[in-house]
Amino acid sequence: MKRAIVSVAALLSLSLSAPAFAAEETQPSAGTIQPSTGAGANFEQRKADHLKKLDDRINSLQGEKTCVQSAKNSDELRACRMKHKSWMKDRRNGMRKRGGPGSPDGSMPPQVK
Repeated sequence: MKRAIVSVAALLSLSLSAPAFAAEETQPSAGTIQPSTGAGANFEQRKADHLKKLDDRINSLQGEKTCVQSAKNSDELRACRMKHKSWMKDRRNGMRKRGGPGSPDGSMPPQVK
């Protein structure tokens, strides 16, 4: 009786695990991600948007760096940091309003492994 229960449990676990392995094989790996439909124009637009955001961040960091370099005391240094934090907070709130990553609806972009 004990042997029958063990063999039934083994067969059941094998039969349930096979579809899980098959599902993993059908998903593309990180190195073979396929572009979405309409990738040409969509890609160029996303690239331009991303570059603009990077330029904005670089300009903000350069402004903070200049402010920190010119600071003469702790109060001025703190003011530089608070100014940059305020800029980042405004930027983050703007993304939340647009429904970007980390928005209140909890949506996050898919992670590429």
